[in-house]
Order: sequence, then structure tokens, then C-alpha cells
Amino acid sequence: MRRDLGRRIYGYLVSAAFALFLFSPILWTLSTSLKQPTEMFQWPPVIVGEPSAQHYTAIIADKDFSSALINSIVVSCSTIILTMALSIPAAFGISHLRKTAMRRLLTLVLALRAAPAMIYIIPYFLFFRQVHLVDTKIALIIVNTMFAVPLAIWYLSAFFDQVPREIEEAAMIDGASTLQTMTLISIPIAKSGIMATAILIFIGSWNEFLFALTLTRDDAKTAAVAILNFIPFE
Repeated sequence: MRRDLGRRIYGYLVSAAFALFLFSPILWTLSTSLKQPTEMFQWPPVIVGEPSAQHYTAIIADKDFSSALINSIVVSCSTIILTMALSIPAAFGISHLRKTAMRRLLTLVLALRAAPAMIYIIPYFLFFRQVHLVDTKIALIIVNTMFAVPLAIWYLSAFFDQVPREIEEAAMIDGASTLQTMTLISIPIAKSGIMATAILIFIGSWNEFLFALTLTRDDAKTAAVAILNFIPFE
């Protein structure tokens, strides 16, 4: 009994130490954001100093950054909605193909995403300038969706593969159409995977910098680009 208790305590301690190690960059970033400017670059570093909220106050008071933050939220949420609307039916259809055809199609889909983003900058910029969409949130939503859809299809098809085919076949025997089977059976069962994919899409869209820097100026600038205003270049 004591041996089991000791093993359990040891497991908890190891897990706590590992969790602290994983979260240490986040904790350090948070503590740095609460330091005085003079304490941020001191050596040896100040672990616990006098907390200050002046950095957060400066960000909130900056109207340009507040506008950029709203732009990031709008672009990221719109990218999720559009990507899911395109990816869920495609992933559902791919997961019901024969294994050989499914693998070939998934490889083709992922190959579209394998090319470096740098080669798309000039074509996208010329296209959006031609249609007068430079410095608009619509342009960023389109670009982010184009890059998110292949990965979303790849992820979602794996989650739809885990849905028991017997349940789908039973629904179809009862008269459900393919669309009803997808919306009423497969999506609810795979909802955890869909949520995980949506979170990844949101993070990717929020952190996107290259196209946001190239395709925006002032009106559609996102937070990832607006942060540059707080970095002194000397």
C-alpha cells in the first residue's frame, strides 16, 4: 500500500515538474511583460520584480493596435468558418473513398500546401491589386483559407475515418441522405477532432505574418504586423 502511494506521489511530482518545464516559456514571457523597462534586460535577470502594467496600458491606449487586434479576430474567425465549410464535406467524401484512391488524393491535397509561401507573394499581390482588394480583410481571409484548406482536409479525413461505418450505414438504411448522415451522424461523432482542427486554423491565421505584411497597409493591418510598431529599429 505504501509502495503504491509512493509511486503515485512520485508520478505526480514528475508530471508537475514536466508541466512546469513545458509552461516555463509562457510563465517567463508573462513575468517579463509585468517588469519595468529597466528590469527587462538586467543580468542576472530579475525573477520577481515590482509588477507594472504599463506595457498593457500602452497597447490598450494605442488605437492602431486596437484596430489591428480587431482585424486579426475578424480574419481568423472568418478563416475558420470558410475553411470548415470547404474542408468538412471534402474530408467526409475523401474518407469514404477506397484506400488507394484516398491516399493518392490526400497526397495531392497536401502537395498543394508543401510549396513555400514565398513563391505565392508576387502572384497574390498582383491579383489582389488588379481586383482592388489590397489592404482589405477579404484578401487576407482568402489567402489564409487557401493555405488552411489542404491541412484541414488532411486532419479531418483522419477523424472521419474513425467514425464507425456501421452507424452511417444504419442511418442510410433508415432513409437518411448522404448530407444528413454527414451532418447528423459523422460531424457530431468527430466534433472533438473538428474543434481541434479549428483551433489549429485559428492559431495559424492569427500568427500569419508574411502575407499580412505584404497585402496590407493601414486599414487591414493585423496584430502580427502592428507589433512591429513597438519594436525600436536603430
